[in-house]
Amino acid sequence: MLNRFDVHNSETLNIQIDRHDQKSYLIELSKDCTKLDLRVECLENSFSKFFILNHAENACELNINMVLKQDTNCQMGVLDLEKSPLKWNHYVDLKEPGAEYEILSGQLCQEHIEKVCDMEVRHNAPHTNGQMKNFAVLFDHGQYQMVANGNIKKGCFDAQSHQATRVLTLGQGHKTKVIPLLLIDENDVKASHALTIGQPDADQLYYLQSRGLSTKQAVGLLSVGYFLPVIDLVEDEELKNSLRQEMESKVGLYGHQ
Repeated sequence: MLNRFDVHNSETLNIQIDRHDQKSYLIELSKDCTKLDLRVECLENSFSKFFILNHAENACELNINMVLKQDTNCQMGVLDLEKSPLKWNHYVDLKEPGAEYEILSGQLCQEHIEKVCDMEVRHNAPHTNGQMKNFAVLFDHGQYQMVANGNIKKGCFDAQSHQATRVLTLGQGHKTKVIPLLLIDENDVKASHALTIGQPDADQLYYLQSRGLSTKQAVGLLSVGYFLPVIDLVEDEELKNSLRQEMESKVGLYGHQ
């Protein structure tokens, strides 16, 4: 069963996933939303999935604080296609052994609109797993800042912390600042980070154009591909199709010849 929340103005949501429970949540930041404080506690042996969709038409602040107990599994998706600033703070505490967490985010950064995120997944117990995957597409004068921090504390052996950030830059005058961090105070761990920032691959564009697509269509298709892994987390098929159409429309509207 999908649990749905519509967030208006400034709200606080406190969610607890009970032991051995399985829950899915869709949280939509409504047009008038200015702030959401989301606090989540996942109790032992639970599975949960969250998808946050931003519809805010003005500047919005998103604060997420999560605590995962023993042998929990939690997935989070965040999709932000709006032409409005978003300040996003994201903190995850892998508190007990066996806790696993994965975040996938997709953000569209349009003209003179700033998207800023400070993200940390902290390992406070051994045998924990944290995955961060962030995707962004920037148009003319778009602004994107991302700090992604995998923090493994001493004594947290057999922990895994992996992150990847991919930024596709289109047009001119955009500003991008991405800081991938790995703070590791333990030897027996696995950790990695990957970062790519740049224009569309020339070979990919050439291939798509050789199949009859215009430059604008080819760039739009590559842009859509950046966000598909995030949208695939949505369980509601009708909403998933609607998001794909919205994304294609916005990319096509602002694509460049």
